[in-house]
Amino acid sequence: MNIRRFSFAFLPAVILAFISCMNVNNSSGKDGAIRITVPGGERGLYTFNKDNATSYKVSIILDKEVIDSQTADSTGGVLTFDELETSTYTVKDEVFDSDGIRIGSGSIEVKVVAGETAEKSILMILTNGGKIYETNYLLFHYNSSTNKYYYADSTSEITDKSFTGSNSVIAGYAECKNGAAYRYFKSNAFEDSGESGGNSDSNFATLLKTNGDRTTFSITYQDDTPIIDPFYYDETTDTLWIGHYTTTDNTLKFLKIENPSTKFFNIQNNPTFATSTGFSVSGATYMAFAIQGSDIYVAYKDNSGTSYLQRGTITSSNDSDFSISAKGTAQSTEQMGIAGTINDIAILYDGYVYALVSNVGNYATGSDDTFYTFYDCKVYSRGALLKIAGTDSGFEVEDILGWTTSARTINSVGNPESAGSSIGPLEAYIPALKENSQKFYGPRRFVAIKPKELSIADCGANFVLPNKTTGKSGKLFAHNRVINVNLYNFAIDSIVDLENIKFSNVCLSGNSMYISADYCTDTNVTEE
Repeated sequence: MNIRRFSFAFLPAVILAFISCMNVNNSSGKDGAIRITVPGGERGLYTFNKDNATSYKVSIILDKEVIDSQTADSTGGVLTFDELETSTYTVKDEVFDSDGIRIGSGSIEVKVVAGETAEKSILMILTNGGKIYETNYLLFHYNSSTNKYYYADSTSEITDKSFTGSNSVIAGYAECKNGAAYRYFKSNAFEDSGESGGNSDSNFATLLKTNGDRTTFSITYQDDTPIIDPFYYDETTDTLWIGHYTTTDNTLKFLKIENPSTKFFNIQNNPTFATSTGFSVSGATYMAFAIQGSDIYVAYKDNSGTSYLQRGTITSSNDSDFSISAKGTAQSTEQMGIAGTINDIAILYDGYVYALVSNVGNYATGSDDTFYTFYDCKVYSRGALLKIAGTDSGFEVEDILGWTTSARTINSVGNPESAGSSIGPLEAYIPALKENSQKFYGPRRFVAIKPKELSIADCGANFVLPNKTTGKSGKLFAHNRVINVNLYNFAIDSIVDLENIKFSNVCLSGNSMYISADYCTDTNVTEE
């Protein structure tokens, strides 16, 4: 009798346990489901609530393709995705504020099993205490003898403030979270305002601040070469980084300047570059880098000129113990679906990485900015903005913007000749004039970071060949402009054409601006 009583008393608990193990949220016998709770977190660590978040968006991704997405308001809730085939999915959770700015994101891998519902939450971190890093416009001007930079609140005011390096090299520029702009000079320097000083010793470096502050310190360069874009500011830690590499053994070296926004003058007199051990590429030319916390991305070109991007982890950053360990394998631009050279990298507040790729010149893989020959040849002036997400095994490219994949033919008219040789067509991997509002000519640097957009210096060329019928010469049309990309929909939003700023010396055969032909002397040519 006692056994019977126990059995009947225990039966409801058994049934309840059985039911709780079953899928009660729409999965069929052959399909499964995923149920996501937002806002998500672990042990109460999540930072989002109705006071700092307006909406959430959860996406289900399979083989890099979004197959379904749902949204929740500021109160959050439970979002269910059912009728999912058995597989392993990436689930991405994004959170937005009242202005539609994405202020955080997170993702996890979820294995879907037939007939079961996987219940998950995703940890997301509110970056930088909810303060979104925002810069003014810092534009650079190419000149063979000196480098000039413009600093303003908008591109319509770029002539308001400028600073120039003389008898020195402006190696890089950055802007901190407090709005101060920094310039790194490898040797002595002065400002347009007349401020002079520094030290003629090439072993000296100078940091200049837009408010007039200056600090000069000695660096033993030896055979060091600056990374092409050697200066990066990490707003999450308030840290300036200067990157060099030693040409004898291709060893990366970094100088870490902490808290420049509040302790600008506390740089030691003779700081030492901390040397990376275990992260170097023989014969590489290092182009750019970006750092956020312990996360680092480095772009370089190998001996063949192929451009690569490598992710790594900084395990320590003091002078006596500093190393970078590679995370995953390097990917070439060709492996990422494009071509050319990576010129700049930025890691934004939401953890996404953005990289600029330029392909300008006569070669499909490089970017040398000079067009040497035009008869029966290929020419390139194109580029792309890559949106990159870090993964457990390195990184992956989520999206590509502004890339010109296929060529168009630029023809001469009337069978013109040059020195007795016919001028054949150009096979041009260049955006047509009518589509250049959605394509890049050759992106160079990020010149501003805004909450909803990136501003990019874009520099390249388009061509018109001679027209013997009208007597018009051919011409190279150089384009120097600032392109604004909307981060919310990852699309080109607006373009500002510049007349007085040249980002690079894009040229034809070194000097000539015209493609000449016999009896074609009229240079009044319109771009097509």
